[in-house]
Amino acid sequence: MIYTIFLYQTHTGLLIYDRSFQGTDAKNTEMFSSFISAMKAFVSEMVFDDSLDRSKELTNIELSDYTVIITSIPKIKVDAVIVADKEDTRTINKLIPKLVKFLNKYEQLFLSWDGDREEFDILDHPLTELVLANVKGVRKSLLERPDQMLRSIWIHRKQLSKEIIDNLIQERDLLIYKIENTIILPRKAAMSKSVINLSEKLKDENCYLKYQNELNRLNNEIKDAKFKLNYYLEKLKVSLNEAVENLGNNPIHSGDFKNSYLSLYSFSTKLKLISESGWKIYRNMANQLIDKDTLTEHELSELIQNLLKMSSNVEDYLS
Repeated sequence: MIYTIFLYQTHTGLLIYDRSFQGTDAKNTEMFSSFISAMKAFVSEMVFDDSLDRSKELTNIELSDYTVIITSIPKIKVDAVIVADKEDTRTINKLIPKLVKFLNKYEQLFLSWDGDREEFDILDHPLTELVLANVKGVRKSLLERPDQMLRSIWIHRKQLSKEIIDNLIQERDLLIYKIENTIILPRKAAMSKSVINLSEKLKDENCYLKYQNELNRLNNEIKDAKFKLNYYLEKLKVSLNEAVENLGNNPIHSGDFKNSYLSLYSFSTKLKLISESGWKIYRNMANQLIDKDTLTEHELSELIQNLLKMSSNVEDYLS
């Protein structure tokens, strides 16, 4: 089967379009995306390498059980790159003339491209139909043997000097230390991406896969934290409204705000995981709520009004 098709602008080496035909579940989406990123880096080097003989109609590069087929299309100044199962090479070679004919129909689109990749979204449906009509369906996953796949990609990469390798290792070790010593999930995720990129340059599949899994875990934790932020925010407003309604004609200090305090405290605790300092504001407000007797009637009333006016959009608290 075909896993991915990349289209690179020949004279710049810029990736202008890519289309994946490998279905992935939610669990493997991040991993597959990471493989595609590694593949993009590798293919980009191959396409933009001066040693690529563009007089040849096709260039095949074998990667373990897979193959990378590069086709130069001079009419639209594009290099088409197909990543597929090695066993499907013959079928794909028959598909390529049809692919070239299809892409040439969009000559003006390719030659007048101004850098906006979304212009090529119109290729998605007809290109998918073309591939599915000519190539067998899914039989296996690109992720079945991730370490082998990575090694087969990296074996074609140029060897780095010892000085560069040492610098990259030092940079990566520092990032790993910082990851282990921070609780801010988005920061940990961003640094994990950097560790993945550095491990890709170092051809270290163990570290690459470890932090790809770590990144996947962190992204799930961020989603969970946002879900709980929304939950505690809604719970806070419900409990505050109930407390105010139960006051009747009694003074505001006689109100029972314990449930509101618990919800706001939990909100600030979750926010601490994904925001640098914003959580401190709401932790302080929670403390004021539980220590309401230290506030004047005006201050307590103003505090409750400010809490009721809090945005219902969790993203507003993450900047």
